[in-house]
Amino acid sequence: MSSRYPALLLSLGIVSAAVLGLFAAPAQGAVHNVQVGPGNTFSPSNLTIQQGDTVTWTNAGGFHNVEANDGSFRCANGCDADGGNGAASTNLWTASVVFNTPGTFDYFCVIHVGVGMTGRIVVQGGGGGGQPGTLRFAGNSVTVNEDAGSVRLTVQRIGGDDGAASVTYSTSNGSAQAGQDFTGTTGTLNWADNDDTSKFFDIPILDDTVAENNQTFNATLSNATGAALGSPGNTTVTIRDNDAVEENPGELAFSEASYQVSESDGSAEISVERTGGSDNAVSVQVSTADGSAVAGEDYTSVDSTLNWADGETVAKTFSVPVLGDLVQEANETVNLTLSSPTGGATLGAPSSSILTLEDDDTDFGPCVEGPETLCLGEDGRFKAEISWRDRNGNSGEGQAVTIGRRDSGLFYFFNENNIEMLVKILNACTLRFESYFVFFAATTNVEFTLTVTDTEADVSKQYFNALGTAAVPVQDTRAFETCP
Repeated sequence: MSSRYPALLLSLGIVSAAVLGLFAAPAQGAVHNVQVGPGNTFSPSNLTIQQGDTVTWTNAGGFHNVEANDGSFRCANGCDADGGNGAASTNLWTASVVFNTPGTFDYFCVIHVGVGMTGRIVVQGGGGGGQPGTLRFAGNSVTVNEDAGSVRLTVQRIGGDDGAASVTYSTSNGSAQAGQDFTGTTGTLNWADNDDTSKFFDIPILDDTVAENNQTFNATLSNATGAALGSPGNTTVTIRDNDAVEENPGELAFSEASYQVSESDGSAEISVERTGGSDNAVSVQVSTADGSAVAGEDYTSVDSTLNWADGETVAKTFSVPVLGDLVQEANETVNLTLSSPTGGATLGAPSSSILTLEDDDTDFGPCVEGPETLCLGEDGRFKAEISWRDRNGNSGEGQAVTIGRRDSGLFYFFNENNIEMLVKILNACTLRFESYFVFFAATTNVEFTLTVTDTEADVSKQYFNALGTAAVPVQDTRAFETCP
């Protein structure tokens, strides 16, 4: 397999952090949220937090995980150190890590590290330094379930611990009302000299059986003594209702992993489906990007939005204008991407696809077997070629390896002892499919484009794998409907 993780991690300049105590009993620190995906990003990708704070990652869509460069944590469906499974997953998972040791912690998604999906957490330690410090809430917002019984708010003393200090806390109504949705609370928190541990207070939450919108109330710090009042001095508590019916807006995905159109057709119609639910009005961004085809020369770029009404599940389509010419050339490709779903919808699979612009000016001629070409099928009718690109920008053509079989052959990219792909062309013309199959399996995560051409019908089809993505097996039973 052509994975290059060790070299990549070195190129990122890994900080080897001392992580003794990383998973020790957590202090009552702030909670910082990082969204994972739905593209190949962490948001925010860089955080500066205090010792004892918690970072919670939530997967918003895609095949991702969170893995520390120094191996101190690996999380997805839970964290390995806590008995979970930190392997990359497409589930809408949430995982949390408490950082009790100051230092710098770099991390990455194991599947998409090759396309720059990395993050950094800087943990700052406490300490007095002759300063009294400031008093603040650990965060400016917190969410609690209506049936949780209470919510705990944490107050930190940071930047110093010289002398005794205190601060008053109190609650006030927002859309949530004291006595109906929560119990109004007031009191004082105290710190001794050289004490910079976080303090907390609990606010009772009152459950009911009424289906209602989420509601909020406020907590405020005031009357700080012996230390300054820092920011945030206010925090908003959201009570998440537990009586409402759970919504299911569904998933949005391309109807096909690849599309084909002749350059003389003028345009390609691309279909996007909504499956698994229909609650809420939802939308998704659709966009094109150059593959081997160039926008403005071979096609017109598209960047638009598809919309579904609440309860609507009919597939939506958009057109990609194709610019024909009279030049004999190889088939060319356009990359198609879905992004930024709204209304609670998530991206399904496939969320990326490839459009092949089939040249109608080319006479391909018979297949000639060579160092970079396999001739497969009856009388070598089908020509198979592959190009590749790695994370360092290196590119080239796959090297063909014949194995003495009419319908099958191999390719390698870097070393003849490291086979990357098995390709098979199967004749199903006498079966109900009435087509030639293209099957392949690749053990690589570099970018590649496999081109298979029926030299008798002068028709090509291309298969694309994105850089940093583990290639999935393909079983295309409608690849060439060109039976005699």
